[in-house]
Amino acid sequence: MGKTKHDLLLHVLEELLEEEIKKFKFKLNYMDLREGYKNIPKGHLEKADVVQLVILLIEYYQEEYAVEVAINVLDDINNKMLADWLRKASAEDILQEPRHKAVWNTRVMSAKVPNVDHRGNYIASIKEQFRKLKDYNSKPGEWVSLEDRYTKLFIVKKYHQTQDKEHELLSRGKRHTEIMKKPRNDEDSHITVEHLFDTLADGTSTKKVILQGVAGIGKTSTVCKIMYDWACGKLYQGKFDYIFHWSCRELNQRTETLSLAELILQNWKYPKPEIKEILSCPDKVLFIIDGFDELRSPKDNENKSLSCDLDTPHSTAAAVVESLLSWRSLSEVCLLVTTRPSALEMLETHLKADRWAEIMGFLEEEREEYFKKFFRDEEKAALAYSYIQDNDVVFTMCFVPLICWIVCTSLCLHLSSIEDLVQKVSTTTQVFTHFVTVLLQSHGRPQTNTHLFHNLGLLAYSGMKDQEVLFEESTLKKYNLEMSKDTSTFLTQLLKGDIIVETVYSFVHLTIQELFAALFTFSNKEAAFELLKEAFIEKKSHLSLTIRFLFGLNNDSSLKPLKKYYTVTGTGIPMGELLKWTKKSFLFCQGQDGQSHFLLELLHCLFEIQDEEFVRNALEDVKEMVFLGNNLGQDDQQVILYSLQHAKELHRLTLVQCELKEKYVIKLLPLLGKCKQIYLSASGLSLSTVNTVCAHVLQSLRMTRLHLVYEEDDRMNCTVEASRERDPCIITFDYLPEETVTAICDQIIPAHPGIVRLDVNGIQGRQGFLTALKYSLLESECKLETLGFNIENPKHEAFRNICEHLATHHSPGKFALFRRGSEDDIHFGYEAKDEEKSDDRLQKKKKSKGRKGRSGTQPQCFPLTWFLKKKKNREDGIAILSCLPKEYIVDTVLWVTSKFTPVTLVMDDNSIDDELMETICEKLNNAEYKLQLLSLNSNILAQESMTSICSLFHCNTAVSLSLRYNPLGDEGVKILAACLKSKGCTLKNLSLSSTDLTEDCVPAIASLFSKKNTLIQLDLSFNNLSNSGVKTLCSALKNKESHLEELKYVQAPLYFFSFHDAVSKAAWVLCKAMVCSVVLCFHNPLNEENARGAPREMFWADTDGQFLRSHIS
Repeated sequence: MGKTKHDLLLHVLEELLEEEIKKFKFKLNYMDLREGYKNIPKGHLEKADVVQLVILLIEYYQEEYAVEVAINVLDDINNKMLADWLRKASAEDILQEPRHKAVWNTRVMSAKVPNVDHRGNYIASIKEQFRKLKDYNSKPGEWVSLEDRYTKLFIVKKYHQTQDKEHELLSRGKRHTEIMKKPRNDEDSHITVEHLFDTLADGTSTKKVILQGVAGIGKTSTVCKIMYDWACGKLYQGKFDYIFHWSCRELNQRTETLSLAELILQNWKYPKPEIKEILSCPDKVLFIIDGFDELRSPKDNENKSLSCDLDTPHSTAAAVVESLLSWRSLSEVCLLVTTRPSALEMLETHLKADRWAEIMGFLEEEREEYFKKFFRDEEKAALAYSYIQDNDVVFTMCFVPLICWIVCTSLCLHLSSIEDLVQKVSTTTQVFTHFVTVLLQSHGRPQTNTHLFHNLGLLAYSGMKDQEVLFEESTLKKYNLEMSKDTSTFLTQLLKGDIIVETVYSFVHLTIQELFAALFTFSNKEAAFELLKEAFIEKKSHLSLTIRFLFGLNNDSSLKPLKKYYTVTGTGIPMGELLKWTKKSFLFCQGQDGQSHFLLELLHCLFEIQDEEFVRNALEDVKEMVFLGNNLGQDDQQVILYSLQHAKELHRLTLVQCELKEKYVIKLLPLLGKCKQIYLSASGLSLSTVNTVCAHVLQSLRMTRLHLVYEEDDRMNCTVEASRERDPCIITFDYLPEETVTAICDQIIPAHPGIVRLDVNGIQGRQGFLTALKYSLLESECKLETLGFNIENPKHEAFRNICEHLATHHSPGKFALFRRGSEDDIHFGYEAKDEEKSDDRLQKKKKSKGRKGRSGTQPQCFPLTWFLKKKKNREDGIAILSCLPKEYIVDTVLWVTSKFTPVTLVMDDNSIDDELMETICEKLNNAEYKLQLLSLNSNILAQESMTSICSLFHCNTAVSLSLRYNPLGDEGVKILAACLKSKGCTLKNLSLSSTDLTEDCVPAIASLFSKKNTLIQLDLSFNNLSNSGVKTLCSALKNKESHLEELKYVQAPLYFFSFHDAVSKAAWVLCKAMVCSVVLCFHNPLNEENARGAPREMFWADTDGQFLRSHIS
């Protein structure tokens, strides 16, 4: 009965004694083999039993050669009988008992299939299969250890998103920069492969996981590492009994009809286990579907219901996978699917994932580790990594493991010694042209036929236009390509089924396809213009890297590595025409809003071409570069810097909220002189860098705004605006250390005479800061109009010197010293009179909130007190001294009133009692200015202080007095009323809201409604006057000779109204909707001309909610 070679080897090795098995393994490890084959590693042989030894022989040498190897080893260990028998049996394809079995041993060979540990065999085969990997440029038989090369990848948790329209390779760099800023120990931001199948926060089991990532980011290497670690007992032990790995690229080639059971059992050769044994615990089986984005759905599967039967044949292997993903087969198993972002929407139609995650690539530490593993030489790795760190474009791209490998491969060519690099590469084009050169050199190719490059380029160009990466053999023939040694350097073949029936091809990586597409357009003018049109006019962003390569190939340094193998044929775009197209594209950017991405892509193209004359000519008509909130990566910042170096002059440069790095800010400074206007913002700047920024700006331009915000670790967020015009300058410091503010002010104030506003928030205002600010102001020509900061002690001499110095240049418009609520900090604010401020340019800037480059509004130095809300009370000459410690009040009031003579004095919330009020009034009566408004709200003034307060109305021309929230009581108001009736009193506005008044004081108040009294406005709200008291007031209003225009009496809730007759109806409706005990509001026109015949009206609501309306004649 005929048997396979596998059977022959198994039966022969079973006849060997234990000592003979040891000798067999020893000889097998060192014996000479045919060219192209390698010895089975010693580590694999030592632990292998007979069955595993047969598996290793077949895997390493295939069946025919495995038998020959076994015969040679048997001869070497002097077991000639078994060698002869195996030689004869393999030739005759028979299996029978040897005639001279007594020569070997007394056991009879049996054809019975032994009991096999199917799971153990599978694990052993998986361990062997995934322990090594091939580099992209490996020769036959070359491989590297997975353990020695694999470097940990950063994986973030990610939920479903719509299709990513950006180029997959390039679009991740910016996002990766953001992810890198997050702490690595933040459990909410990232996840490791060990925890992909952990239970979710709501207790739900995780059975379906989608792991996404762009091309070359390491999806396949990650799942290979999962397979290897599981086989080695390091991962998912006890969780999964079996893990099956299926590559969608390989499954696409299997067009034969097969069932899910057959697809699973393909992992075993002979003997195969029962499928029921494998799936006895389906929840402990994991299927890894690698590369869903490459899966080809069979056309005859559309609109069909896929069977859930294990043994039911499907049209293709891809159909089996779709059934599995949709859980129409084996609904209890676990799934891990890898895909590119572009295929997420399609995947969602098959699979509703429990968890989403995305491979972001290498963090900076892992990039360095990768270099060490790649070079396997500490000194060379350090040299190469140091070079890449200085090359920002390439270093940023190295978060992609494939790019990292390309860079390392390319640098190996240039590392002739530890001390130096023979040649440096800087652009993306140079990196990849060197990579192609390394591919050719590593295979020892002679001069390559230029037609090969042309045909590969035509294939790549066609694929890029149609977004195809897999090509049938007929497609290769269409472009005159056949698989040969040269072609296989750049194309890989994918086999169909277990036996090669048909082959499809792809480039080694998408980036290589993009490079060859650019090579084709470089020598084909028509194709090049078509590509430019599709990329920029039709906005097909997947062509962006191809366009960059096209520009890069126009630089001799980039093309030089390929010239040994490739000679340019045909006529590409002449440099003059390419320049003309580039200039037109820049003009298009200038005339369109929201075109910063388009502009940035053009700047990348200029960086790739590295032709200084071309770049200068291309940029000569560019007047603006505006990047607002673009979140620029390091490579973007590098190309912007390169473009500015070659630009002649810009009207405006805006780089706001773009995550500018400190090193780029420093490099940018010498170029600011080329710009008429700049708007810059950057974070993470040190004090020395901020000083350097200010020095350069002040040297080349006129600074108009500086805003610094403190960040952690003594770093600052800096926003700078400047122009060549002599506009006023506003400076704001938020929560900087006091010594930092001092250092910056020492540099800026003496050097910039145009500073009109300085706001310093969050400091304590100690003596050192005040002294430094004082001398900075005295030594400069700066004439501040607005100043604000916190002050530790308003009695400091330096503080008062600063205030008096400000007053020498501009009359004080507003002066404030106050505390907010329960804060201990005293806030100081100073503002010049409006008519003495700089021209209208500053005011226009304040109003231009929508102006490009500006963000936010300026902080306010002054509290919005009740009287400042009215337009007619917004005069200059206001002093606000509120909520101050008691020990500062009298001295501060005396100093402020004597030095600045305010006409409005606010002393709210100061806990001023009667005794202290008496002292203050004595000081104010001796002052040589006329007080017009006095506010004493929320103090503790009682009736004893009324006499002192009344004295002010005779010594001054005070017209407004506010005593809200003071316990005056009825007696205090009676004293006040008597004062108001005296000759010479000029008070017009009086607020007595919440002053503990009752009905008892109403007659005294009503007596003020006479022709002799000057009172115009009176507020009695939130007092308990009772209904009868209100009626008395209403009766007093019948006196037509009264000057009173407005009387307010409001009870809770807090509403009051003053109406003209034109709105009385609407007010009446509103009053009906209110629920209050008493509301009284009326308007008494000053004269008949204003009244226009309208009667005075009073609206009344009693405690029962009954609304009445009466006319006062």
